[in-house]
Amino acid sequence: MARNLTILFFIFFIGCEINSEQLIKSERVNFENVKFNAVSKNLNFKNPQSGIDVNYTKNLITDWFNNNIKTDGLEGTLNVVVNSIDIKKTREDEYYKFEINLSIEFTEINQILNKSKTYKVNSLDYGDIQGSFSINDIENLNKNIILKSLQNINKKIIQM
Repeated sequence: MARNLTILFFIFFIGCEINSEQLIKSERVNFENVKFNAVSKNLNFKNPQSGIDVNYTKNLITDWFNNNIKTDGLEGTLNVVVNSIDIKKTREDEYYKFEINLSIEFTEINQILNKSKTYKVNSLDYGDIQGSFSINDIENLNKNIILKSLQNINKKIIQM
């Protein structure tokens, strides 16, 4: 009898695990390379913000900067300044909203020609979940919206 109950509970738990699905899946984004006419590049974060989502955003921006911002000039410097990372979260009974406002400034400086170009790029993105959702759904939504925001910055700077 105990053996039959154990098998029955095992089948029940496997069935529950199979039927429970995450609403929000984690996304992967491949960024296009952005080329600037400079020799060196610098990244600075203007506002000393902290928090789990802000730190994740800073790490993502740093990886993006190191891997996808390319320099192909003979002289000059590229300064990238992250002016703000503003994150707002709203959570009610069966509603969750995540919003990020990202502002990044790109400045190409050529000392020899005494020229500089500045590009200010902003991205405001949000996502929400309604109904029943898990903590993993919230975390995946947050990460996906942060990725989307940085992807929008990447597209805008390529078009300039």
